[in-house]
Amino acid sequence: MADLYEPDIGAAYYRSKDAIKNLKIRVKLERVTSASIVPQAILEKQVGDGIEMKDFMKQDLTTPKDKDEYIFTWQQKVFSQREVETYSHEQNCVDVLEKNYHQEVLPLREKGRPTIRLFTYVGHDKYTNRNDAIQFVTTSANERPNFLAEKAANVRRRRTMGTRARKSENAIVPKINIIEQQPTEEAMKHNHIISTPEQTMYIMADLSPKDRDGTEEDEYVLCTIKVDGNGVINIKPDFNKGKKAYKIETVSMGREVFEYTIEHASKEMNRLEYDRERKMYRELYSRHSEFLSACVGYEFEMPPPDVLRFLVYGEIVSAKDFEYEDLYIHYFVDLPRNWTADGSQQLAGVTHTCSTKVEDRDNVAYFSFPFSFEMFYKNDTINEERKDLLPQWPQFFVEVLSLDSWQRYRTEGYGYITLPSIPGVYMETLNCWRPVGSSVTSELRRYFIGGSPELAEPTFVAVPSTFEGSHLSKFGFRTETTGSVQIKLNILQQSQAFLESADTKKKMGSLLDRLGTTAAQMNILNVLDAFQKARQRMISARESLVKDFKELTLTGAGGEEPTVAAMDSPRS
Repeated sequence: MADLYEPDIGAAYYRSKDAIKNLKIRVKLERVTSASIVPQAILEKQVGDGIEMKDFMKQDLTTPKDKDEYIFTWQQKVFSQREVETYSHEQNCVDVLEKNYHQEVLPLREKGRPTIRLFTYVGHDKYTNRNDAIQFVTTSANERPNFLAEKAANVRRRRTMGTRARKSENAIVPKINIIEQQPTEEAMKHNHIISTPEQTMYIMADLSPKDRDGTEEDEYVLCTIKVDGNGVINIKPDFNKGKKAYKIETVSMGREVFEYTIEHASKEMNRLEYDRERKMYRELYSRHSEFLSACVGYEFEMPPPDVLRFLVYGEIVSAKDFEYEDLYIHYFVDLPRNWTADGSQQLAGVTHTCSTKVEDRDNVAYFSFPFSFEMFYKNDTINEERKDLLPQWPQFFVEVLSLDSWQRYRTEGYGYITLPSIPGVYMETLNCWRPVGSSVTSELRRYFIGGSPELAEPTFVAVPSTFEGSHLSKFGFRTETTGSVQIKLNILQQSQAFLESADTKKKMGSLLDRLGTTAAQMNILNVLDAFQKARQRMISARESLVKDFKELTLTGAGGEEPTVAAMDSPRS
């Protein structure tokens, strides 16, 4: 439990919605020397050779302690004794800031400084700008930045281009020509600034001995406060919050030890102000949420009825165990019957060229190349002759090729995988092979000048979707096993049939059967409608036939009693 109360010298981050000018920090500093930790004795000479011991603690009650306490506000300039001595002489002030400081320190020489050892450096001081440029990696006071650290600091501070315009000889062209071939020193300093606006303030302590004037070497940083434009406050070290005080040791001859605490001294809001602010933010967030809902909408974008939306977000991870280096992969998706894709979407692509490295006796090339596809399935037709044929899922094909420094490219292998029909995350391995020629000449050509046998139809690796036969024979086709390609697939499916099954809570058939139900029902309704129309035409034809037959019989019989052939009325 004692470790919980140890001070933490790390940085702490806070986010505040209030104005930063309301921030107040109380710092207490006290000198802790060996005399105040271990009871010592002082020697007093008496008459004669005797030496009398007197307890040191009695003297400690009469001598004042070296303590200092002050409440700092944000960007409040508190001068040190060295600054007061420097800026009190007008000949030492050169720029506008130093002249302003000269006017401020003149009253301090008469009425005195508000603190003894504590003072601050604010955002526009030279100390702040000098220390922001270099970020030290250790806590040693003897650390000095080298050439690499100085250059790396400039890289960290470099901002993105954004809407910054670049001046050319004739005009200002925004967002183009972002590379400056011969940048000047002034341009480099102007461009290497922090992208997020940030202000810094240092709370310092002058730990010089009482018997001499303070120097820059006697100034130590007690607390660093940084505030950016997003309202994030970075305080290093954090507030003590009941933990032990921080300790700092000087590097001078005396090796004095000081303890200091950092406390949050800002004025807290009362309950009424707190409730008023919470209500205001709730209304603000509510209006913002309504605005976003009006822009985006309240419902998910759903596919049309009886349509399955099939999304694939994948990554070509790596390829290994291929013969040559500098590999690149050509990939594409083959859509079977009843599958469609948006016309503007590309279902094929080519990766970048990647060199291989040896890992556990395997030559591995890591691509980490992302890809994505969006496809739709809708079964509009019912084929009675092939009603027992199962629906086909899209297939993902890869063709691995190599390209060397002599611009000789070779086919390293073909592979494919049928995309999973169940949503989820999959890590799949595609084992590849390549065609082999019938003679040694093709292998010699492949080695010396590049080139190798290729497939005229890449989907021949599997069963092509355009194949109409019942059996596909590949007998006599010579191949050679090569390497493998590892891919990662994230499968998503969306359909209104999922909502129907969730509402009814009934176990239904497969998804594709559900998607084809409406098509079958429409075909049945079309057949019944055609049957009803044909039946009505048949009834009308029979009624007209009976009427004509009666008239013909009455006119042809003369004086005889007419006879009419009995005919059954049509049944409804």
